[in-house]
Amino acid sequence: MSHKRHLPFGVKICSAICAAVVALTLPNAAFLSENSASGSTSIDDLQAQIDKIKKENEARKKQIDGLNGDINENKASIKLINEHIDGVTLEIEKYGELILAQKQSIDDKQIEIENVEREVQDREIDISNKKAYISELEAKNKENLRRFGELARAMYINDVSDTIPILSGSDDWYDYFVYSDVIENISTQNLNFMKKLLADIKDQEKLIEDLKADINTLEQEKAELSEEKTQLENDMAALKSSKAELDSYAAQQKAYLQKLAQQNKELLDKVSSLQYDEKESIKKMDELNKELEELIRLEQEKNNGQPNYSADGFIWPVSSKYKRISTYFGYDPWRNGQHRGLDIVGSTSSIAGAEIRAVQSGTVITVYTGCPHNYGKQYSCGCGGGYGNYIIIDHGGGISTMYAHCQKINVTKGQQIKQGDVIGNVGTTGWSTGYHLHFEVRVNGVAVDPFKYEYTYY
Repeated sequence: MSHKRHLPFGVKICSAICAAVVALTLPNAAFLSENSASGSTSIDDLQAQIDKIKKENEARKKQIDGLNGDINENKASIKLINEHIDGVTLEIEKYGELILAQKQSIDDKQIEIENVEREVQDREIDISNKKAYISELEAKNKENLRRFGELARAMYINDVSDTIPILSGSDDWYDYFVYSDVIENISTQNLNFMKKLLADIKDQEKLIEDLKADINTLEQEKAELSEEKTQLENDMAALKSSKAELDSYAAQQKAYLQKLAQQNKELLDKVSSLQYDEKESIKKMDELNKELEELIRLEQEKNNGQPNYSADGFIWPVSSKYKRISTYFGYDPWRNGQHRGLDIVGSTSSIAGAEIRAVQSGTVITVYTGCPHNYGKQYSCGCGGGYGNYIIIDHGGGISTMYAHCQKINVTKGQQIKQGDVIGNVGTTGWSTGYHLHFEVRVNGVAVDPFKYEYTYY
């Protein structure tokens, strides 16, 4: 047998709610580190665990809602509610972990967005710098072309050779000056200067083309980064919305946990009350038994030995189809006390309402008809000291019989009864879980085992 230690309820529920609050408010460095490495997989795993826990909690809740108010079911209800408190606490803890994981994802997304924003800014600075450099190069080219033009004009004015006609028909001044025989008509100083101007112009044009290509690439990267930023912002908005929902759900579950705590406390109080009633009922039954013993002796003395007990024996108090015994004479573990008779129940059909017959002729000593609670119950309603409605008949010779938990009684105190007369109907009044006849045989008021006597079945 396993022995499980149960914390006191107050300690348990306070610990549960505190643990839930801590799980939702304090960051867990190890958990965050784990989730940073595993990413969305960890969130998916947590969600799967939560779904499983929620199903178990919902199943328990249905069981709790379906329980009634008797003592055994209240004990079962307390057990279920304690398990449900544990389940809801675990669910809140898991939601706390999930919220932390979502928060870590939000933080990661924020860092990604900031990194992308910095990259976009870097691209914009690069683009701006390259555009400025292009403007600078274009200005230099413009100046070089102006100077080249002035030199060409001076050559045109001062030189009578055919340089200018050839020059004017050339598509590439640089090639013209490098490869044309016209070079011979230009002074070395002018030639070197013009070569440098043309070389600078050509280099700068190539650099401008490269810069424009770089700008196109940077613009494309910027557009891609901007798109990525938009997606990250959308992801972060979704995560924040999800976190808000989780926060709301966790708050609802904490409130529900407190409700369960109150419900559990009420059940504990009720069970304690029922257990008290059980002890009180056993005590009252013992007290009533002593009163009955004295009452039977006094009434038997009044009868002066009449009627006389018949040695022919008893008939069975109900039809022969009701022979099954649910509780025998002796110690009754259910009530933790002495069971002073036989509990006779149905064998093939319900004994509810069955006729009760006097097992032998006699005089009715006492009758109790004050119990209206004719329904099964796990505790005593207190009526008739727990016997409910009952009849006691004196058969003479110190022998008397008792018929308890009756639904209906047909006789009155002092009435003369013949063997086989119908004296009442089987019920479930008093401390009775269901329809049955509690039958006792007493000798000088003291209960004895009814099976000490022989019975004729009818």
